Formats: sequence, C-alpha cells, structure tokens
Amino acid sequence: MKKCKLNARFAVLPLALILASNASAQSTLSDTVVTANRSAQLLTDALPHTTVIGRDLIERSSAIDLPNLLASEAGFQFTQNGGRGTASSLFLRGSAAMQVLVLVDGVPLTKQDSTGTVSIEHIMLDQIERVEIVRGNVSAIYGSGAIGGVIQVFTRSGSGKPTAYVQTEVGSYGSARIATGASGQFGDTRFSFGVGRHVSSGFSAMNTKQFPNENPDADGYRNTNYNFSLSNELSKGHSVGLRTQGTDGRFETDGGGFGTKSDIYKGRSKLNTWALYSHNQINTNWRSEVTFSEGRERSIYDATLTAAYPYSSEAVTRSQTLNVTQLVALGSWLVTAGAERQNQRIDAADSDAIEINRQRGVTAYFGGLTGKLGLNSMQFNVRRDAADGLDSKTTGYAGYGYQVTPAVKLIASLSTSFNLPPLGYLYDLYSGNPDLKPETARSKELGLQWAKNKQIVRATYFDTRVKDQLQYNSATSTFGNISSASNKGVEVSYSGIWSGADLRSSLTFQDPMNESTGEQLVRRPRTMASVGASKPLGKWTLGGDLRYTGARPDTSSNPELGAYVVANLSARYALSPQVALTSRVINLLDRQYQTAYGYNQTGRALYVGAIWTSK
Repeated sequence: MKKCKLNARFAVLPLALILASNASAQSTLSDTVVTANRSAQLLTDALPHTTVIGRDLIERSSAIDLPNLLASEAGFQFTQNGGRGTASSLFLRGSAAMQVLVLVDGVPLTKQDSTGTVSIEHIMLDQIERVEIVRGNVSAIYGSGAIGGVIQVFTRSGSGKPTAYVQTEVGSYGSARIATGASGQFGDTRFSFGVGRHVSSGFSAMNTKQFPNENPDADGYRNTNYNFSLSNELSKGHSVGLRTQGTDGRFETDGGGFGTKSDIYKGRSKLNTWALYSHNQINTNWRSEVTFSEGRERSIYDATLTAAYPYSSEAVTRSQTLNVTQLVALGSWLVTAGAERQNQRIDAADSDAIEINRQRGVTAYFGGLTGKLGLNSMQFNVRRDAADGLDSKTTGYAGYGYQVTPAVKLIASLSTSFNLPPLGYLYDLYSGNPDLKPETARSKELGLQWAKNKQIVRATYFDTRVKDQLQYNSATSTFGNISSASNKGVEVSYSGIWSGADLRSSLTFQDPMNESTGEQLVRRPRTMASVGASKPLGKWTLGGDLRYTGARPDTSSNPELGAYVVANLSARYALSPQVALTSRVINLLDRQYQTAYGYNQTGRALYVGAIWTSK
C-alpha cells in the first residue's frame, strides 16, 4: 500500500505563515479554553492541539449546523448518506465517531445503540455560543471515547444587560429558518433562552444514476431546537444553576441502494441534555464543582412504507453522570482531582418484536497537575475507569512545552486511551457480542506553536495506534475486536488577521491504515485543507471559505470516492446598529461530490435573511 508522503511545499507552511504575519488585532491570544485540561486556561497555554470557534465566527460563517461549522477544522471530516439529517459519521484524526467524545456544556453524549454514532447533524448553531476542539488522546481527562479527541459545544449563556435577537432566512430547496432568544443578568441571577425552527423540502438523498431503482423524490427535513439556562450567585463565589438544551430533527431518506421507486423512508432524532450544578470557591486557592447531568438521544427509523421489507425501530439511549471535581492552585501549579459515576442505558425495540433493555455503570477517579516552571510547561493526567462487566482501564497523559522565544513554543506529549463498546455492540440480538473488549490506543505527538500579534500557528506531528478495534465482522454477522489501526501525519491550524481580514486555515496530511489488512481506512482521505476569510468593508462584511478533501476508499464493494473542492460565500450589510441583512451561497462552483458512495450532496444554493439584535 502506498504510504503518505509529506509534500515539501506544505511542510514549510507554518514557517511561511509565521514570517508573513504582521497583523495587529484579534482576540485569539486572549481566548480562554476549558476542554484541554478541564479547567480555564489561555488558548496559547493549552498543550493538546486545541482550536476555538466563537460566536462571532459562527455568525460570519456560511454554516447553520455543527458539522458544516467544523468542516474547515484541521483533522475533522464529516460524511453523510444524503441530505440534511440523514445517517452520518464524523472523523477526527482518522478516528471514527465512536472514538470521538462529544460534550454539550460538559455533558457527554455517549450513544449506546449498535451505531455508536452521536447524531451531531441535528445540532443547529442557533443556540451555540462557542465550540472547542481538542485533538488526540485525552481519555486520562474524560474517560472512554476520546481516542481521536473531544468536541465540546457551549450553548448561549447570559450576563450583563439583557438583550434579545431574532434571525430569519429563506432560500434554495424550499428552505426557511427562524430563531429567537434573549439573555442577560438581573442582579445575581443570569438567564438565557432561545428557540429555533428549520424546514427544507430537500433533494433526493440517493443518486438515481448510480441506483436507478431508488425513489427520486425530494427528501425533506424539519428541526426544532431550544436552549435554557438559569443560575444564581447565592453568595460571593458560590453559585447554583440549571442548563438544558435539545434538538428534534425529522428527516426523509432513501433505501441505500436496496429500495424501489415507491419506497419512503423516514427518521427522527431527538437529542437532549440537562445539568444541575454547584460551583463553590471555598477559598482563594480552592474551587469545588459538583454536577449532575443527563445526555439522552431518541432515534426512530420508519420504513413501513416500503415494498420489500416494511420495518420500524426505536431506541432510547441515556447517560446520567454525577461528577465531583476539586481544583486547587498551588503557586503556579493547578491540581485537579475528582470522581465520576456514569449510568448508561439503552431501551430499544423494533417491529420484529426484538427488544434490548440493558444498562451499566462506570466509576472513575481522576487527577491532574498543570503548571509552569520557568520556560517549561507541563501537564500530567491519570484516570482509572471501572465499567460493570469489563476490566478496569487506567489511562495517562504527559505533556511538555518549552518556550523557545516569547513567540515560539515546542510541545511534546505521550498518552494512552480506551473506548468502551456501546451496549448495542454487546447485546444487540442481531449482531451483539458480549465478549467484546474495550479498544485501547497509544499516541505520541510533537508540535510547534507560534503566537504573536494576536495570531496563532500550531503544527503537530501525531502517531496513534489502536488495538482491539471494534468492527462489524461480516463473516460472523457480529461485532468483534478484529482489527488494529494506525494513523500518523501532520496537521496545521492558523488563525489571525491579514490586511484587516480575519483568516483561518488548516492543512492535514495523514496515513489512516487498517493494520490487519494493510489498506487505507474507508472514507478517510490522506489530505485535507481549508482556508477562510472575513473582512469588514464599511457597512459590509464579506466572507468565504474553500475546502479540499482528497480521494479516499469507500466500502470494499464500492469504487473510490473522488477528491473534491467546495467553495462558500457569505455577506452581511448593516442597515442600522440593530438590523443587518445576510446572504450566503453554498457550493458556489456547483460541484457534484459524494462523502459516501451513491449519496448526493447539496448543489449550489442561495439563502438570504435578516438579523435583529437589541442594544
């Protein structure tokens, strides 16, 4: 198998960006992140490769849902079986969705059915304040499911003078959306609430030239989302609060190459999270956090209006978590310690009268040490997870940074991680295997960070190897620990200002391999790149982004998926300080491309709208 070769032209990209940068103003360097070590720190101090997407960038982008917002991030890839809301998967550093932990306001979304895939395609941006992406093994911080990294979504929160907003938009494919909400503070009480609605007539999910027997009708989509938070500072440094959010997506799709021209397939996914929390500043150096939360997903599949095999199913998976974390500052060092108990459950049934009702508990103890000693930065984490019916797993992270100059830092890390098999993999009556073992992984990284004049370049070499990888075995029609995988490569991310324009770019070279077969992992390209820009011109703000995804194999029975380039544009015009008109063009070049064989993606589409914000 041909190995990945790093092109010399791109290998010097970080240096070229450093030498060319002379910008003056952006908030990048002062960004505070919490996902990299579970406590607040400056983005430039984070040792794992972390990037942040704030609300300002969300509003300037051409994306309306989480996958399209993340599409330009280094190492991130999203595949979808057709139009909006249809079955999908994400990859981060070549790790599949089940190996990437998704958090919403700290609440883990750990889907327990036989897909193991969190339905992030239904998470709209209406209620999102910011997103943090941490790449690489961080199981020592978060436990199972963080082999490829962590994606944490933060919903809108309230502070300061109360404000409100309304946003509307209409466009191609019979699409329309509206979102409204308010947030602010009254005395010691903070609040935020919002609701959004999206509708689209859609397009045919299947390519009828490749699968001529599929129903050529348009496949529509409906989504309702909400967010609510309320907190109160009972006394100085002591607060309690409630956060809850959810999204309800209804979609239509086609038969995946096995349907007929009259078949109709429908589905629905409801994701909800809630958290009750208490934050207490015991003294100047000691902060205590207690959180009780739940992440829940309800998935419905309806193929009752099909000719060959009418079928329906419903699954509800939920994870309830009690987390107690203590943070103690000792000079320039921060010590974290805590315990966590998570109860995972699946309740599923289908029209063949097959039911699954299973649950398990996972108990964890964790600790960490982060700090600086002169020009040296260090982070150490260790965690012990014990899941009912499975062997306990201990994972660790050791990261080191050396400040070569005030602008340049060298970074290195070693880490281990693991991933529990979902309950559906263990107990599904069609394909379950109760003897499955957790996946385990080891990673090593070497990085270079340049941060100056409010710009950041981060280049990272990574090497991850996974053992006992969970995979469906077509020979036995069950899941098994039947393969090992590896991925190594270089990823580069940049954000800053150039001639008054906000810029973001990324570049990824990787070699995702199935070590059992020596073949490239399916649907993972070896090369990905992106560049995006946004520039104010008087009352106008103009933006655009360009994304490239290289060729990659589909499943063994399908041909290779070709490389593609997608270009998007956006524009905003300020009618007044409170009102702005918006427009965006998706797939400007009208490229025909597929992320999964046989499934169409959006052609050129135009959307126009308006935003009102109180001041």
